[in-house]
Amino acid sequence: MSTADKLLEQMFSSIELRERCAEKLKKLAQELESHRGNCNVSECVGSSTAVFGAACLIGAGVATLFTGGAAAPLLGLAGGVCSGAGLGLSVGTKITEHFLSSGTLKEAQEIDRKNREIAKEIQKLFDQLEAESPCADPDDLEQYMLTEILKAMARRSGLQHQFMHKLDDQTQPGIHFYPSPGNMMQNPTSFKLDAKVILAGIVSLFSLKVVGEKMERLLIKGGQQLFKKLSKTGLKKVAKGGAMALGGAVVMVFELPEAIDNWKDLIQQNHVTEASKSMRDAADELQKSSRTLRKHLNDIKRSVENYTLIYWAIKKCEDEGVSQWMEKKFQSGAFLKLGDMFKFLKKHIEEEEKKDHSDRVHITFVAHGAIRDSMIPANCLLPLSTIEDVVLYSPWNCTIDADAAYAVATGIMEPQHRVFICDKENGCQIPDEKHRPTNLPDEWNKLKRAGDQKIPNIILSPLKPTDDYFKNFESLTKQHGPPKENHIIIPYILPAEEESSQSVSFYVVSLALSLALLGTRFKATVHLTASLRDRSTLVKLDKEYLKSQYACTINDTVMTADPHVFRK
Repeated sequence: MSTADKLLEQMFSSIELRERCAEKLKKLAQELESHRGNCNVSECVGSSTAVFGAACLIGAGVATLFTGGAAAPLLGLAGGVCSGAGLGLSVGTKITEHFLSSGTLKEAQEIDRKNREIAKEIQKLFDQLEAESPCADPDDLEQYMLTEILKAMARRSGLQHQFMHKLDDQTQPGIHFYPSPGNMMQNPTSFKLDAKVILAGIVSLFSLKVVGEKMERLLIKGGQQLFKKLSKTGLKKVAKGGAMALGGAVVMVFELPEAIDNWKDLIQQNHVTEASKSMRDAADELQKSSRTLRKHLNDIKRSVENYTLIYWAIKKCEDEGVSQWMEKKFQSGAFLKLGDMFKFLKKHIEEEEKKDHSDRVHITFVAHGAIRDSMIPANCLLPLSTIEDVVLYSPWNCTIDADAAYAVATGIMEPQHRVFICDKENGCQIPDEKHRPTNLPDEWNKLKRAGDQKIPNIILSPLKPTDDYFKNFESLTKQHGPPKENHIIIPYILPAEEESSQSVSFYVVSLALSLALLGTRFKATVHLTASLRDRSTLVKLDKEYLKSQYACTINDTVMTADPHVFRK
């Protein structure tokens, strides 16, 4: 494991420990209130403020952050500690003793101890990574360190065995993070939400000495942006104290010993309610800030995955026009879900490799779908040679039902089996036979043949196990059997918590599938069974053009399969 890998692992471990500490503090607050009730300690009037130190400081130079307004190279951020002052009644001896002897408190203290050890280890790893750098220039040194962390993130994603063995071979320190066609990394939109800047801010939270002027500006910008994001979680401005310096660096630390002393004082003054509220406040701040940091680290990792995948797609693409189109789309942010879709499809492909398929397979992707405003070249759905063809079944502006989808997926659907009916169960003024498009081709819409001819952008959304469409598909599978060898069905079903955010363009799916097939024995013909109803809003699609490209139906049309197809 490289130094950068160890460093990244320790950063995630530190965040996890802070989250665990928060859980213990909430439990401790509950125990304190329960014990207070058992002891029947009366309420006392007193004033105090929540006391905790959730210090999040960026970079080094603590003194400049708290004294005289001297210019600091980086932004300081801390959860403030305001000392409480209140006149209490008699000391709650039993409650204090219970609090100090609590097993939960000891567990929190042990977690805090481990986190402090990790903070020291993080500093050592930063120093080691700096020593490993071949760069002499200070700015190149910092760029090198960030690059190594980004590469560690890519390895953490599990992509390295397939794509990473040559990554960054051509990188020159201080130029860009990875080799890139057209210098994609120079465009900030190509690397999601200026991930380099946010990463600099996160890294500086843990420990990064500022040694170069250019990098200092990057870290200041990263710190400012991260501060805005973290401040939304409710972290307060520093009132006093709260920073921990280790080896000259300021690390993200929750000052538990100081907080325990203040909680003890509150309890002794019979301000038990204030103490338990302070514990919950501290826990909430720890959880919110830790979740924010984890989210941004995961977002950066996702950006690295997307870039790694698009880099290799462009590298492997044999069509220069398609390659340029992918690069342009990536710069616009259109491939943000590429990594997630790649992992989803790769899992399915790895399972199918274990089965007795031949080298050439038919993959049917089953999803909900629609067509939207924009148009794309048809050959962009065949970006790599691992996909031999993409076949669409329903005409444009047409819905497909479960009968037709199952017949396609099992390879028994032929053009003569198409039946067109009205989508409306009641009230349709147009007879079913009028829903059949005129001049309907006697073959399917094969996009390899379409070349660079423009087709509508197809948007796919996940299926739900409760959907009638998918339940009918499953029922047909039970009734007539699964697909035969060389036919693979991939239903687009995600965990419930991911469904709402995972509508995706079909070109992202086809690219992810092309990449997932790299390194396997498979070459695939991809079949899409999804509705292609026109859902354009800003600019209505040209129906006459769609008829000339393949075929287009009138509104409220469904394509189903002739029932006789299932009797064979």
